[in-house]
Amino acid sequence: MHFVICAFIALICLITAILFTEVFPKWFKAVLALIGAATSGYALAILIRKIAIVSKAYAKPELWSTAGICAAVMLVIIIIATFVLKKKKA
Repeated sequence: MHFVICAFIALICLITAILFTEVFPKWFKAVLALIGAATSGYALAILIRKIAIVSKAYAKPELWSTAGICAAVMLVIIIIATFVLKKKKA
């Protein structure tokens, strides 16, 4: 259930950033990107942990360290996507 809630929050952040692109200032869009990356990273960490528990293929990872790594990866993906979209517009 926590995975679904975190994924929903990340999706709401993304939808808000897309729908109100011209209305929000740049700093608010950056905050939305950080919140979206953090919640989607946490959701991915929960998903990885649940898969580890169910499959018993490997030991279940620590949640906070895995969430930090996943959030950093999601933030890098958001930054790369922003640069690609900005380059495409110009």
